[in-house]
Amino acid sequence: MTTTQTKGNGPLLDIRRLSVSFQTRSGLFPAVSDIDMTLNEGEVLGVVGESGSGKSVTMLAMMGLLPFNANIEADRFAFADNNMLTLSDRARRKLTGNDIAMIFQEPATSLNPSFTIGYQIDETLKVHEGGSRRQRRERAIELLDRVGIPAPTKRLGDYPHQLSGGMNQRVMIAIAIACNPRLLIADEPTTALDVTIQAQILDLLLQLQQERGMAMILITHDMGVVAEAAERISVMYAGQLVETGYAGEVFHYPRHPYTAALLDALPERHPGQTRLPTIPGVVPGIADRPSGCLFNPRCRFAQEDCRQQRPELSRVGEDDDHRESTGHSGEHQARCFHPLDTNGPTEPVMGARS
Repeated sequence: MTTTQTKGNGPLLDIRRLSVSFQTRSGLFPAVSDIDMTLNEGEVLGVVGESGSGKSVTMLAMMGLLPFNANIEADRFAFADNNMLTLSDRARRKLTGNDIAMIFQEPATSLNPSFTIGYQIDETLKVHEGGSRRQRRERAIELLDRVGIPAPTKRLGDYPHQLSGGMNQRVMIAIAIACNPRLLIADEPTTALDVTIQAQILDLLLQLQQERGMAMILITHDMGVVAEAAERISVMYAGQLVETGYAGEVFHYPRHPYTAALLDALPERHPGQTRLPTIPGVVPGIADRPSGCLFNPRCRFAQEDCRQQRPELSRVGEDDDHRESTGHSGEHQARCFHPLDTNGPTEPVMGARS
């Protein structure tokens, strides 16, 4: 039942000016505004930001899992040449779970407590892969073994409450990779787990991504996680993309103050200190969205133009001398009127890909 991944000429995922808003009692709330995002076959993209930044909403729009009061608009929203805006429910069901799979941050609520682990894996295989009951059982055992669950044959008869959080997340990963998807979306896959288990799950995801050639979108608020995993980084704030580029560029030369503040809060940057730097304030909601740059009330570098006008996402560090001195690709972009200086690199994050 296994398939071989093949790489096409164009991007696997191509999103242009995606906006998602929700109709509420207080009015229309823009959860995501004019997001651009591309992803190639076999590539790992890290999407970073605080809770409420719009990271998950962007992916749920693609999966068709947003509530009825959501309104989705985009100039282009395509996966493997499928228009996700006009896709029928039947076609979307065939696509999701088969070519696109998603792992959620709470395995305990993602798995059905009323059914055994084996039944839930079998259901996925039956819908998307077919085969006899015996073939599906053998495949389920193979999947559980691959994700590191001991005694996989015995575990088929277990219910989710009989497994630990880490084991349940491994089951979710097994279900997600069952049909060899071309794109795996991991939405905060380690948030609800112990620190030691987090590292194991992240290592497992990267191993599976590399051996299967999947593209992967890793959604997280932890810059340390994407430093180890992602090739490219997209930083989101209040529904906007505020910085994007290759991992080495973003981590060594952050140009947006929000990105720099997230990096500065990493414990690795402050060994021996008991207090870490924090970002004052909170992500704006429907009633307190500021004029100008959405980050300006929390930004220590904000100037008058930041409070009056909305900056656009634009390329930074484009001159030849800068590219030669920093190794920039020319694809580094930031949404800021006054991008941070790049005369010298900031302290690199341990493990960041260059």
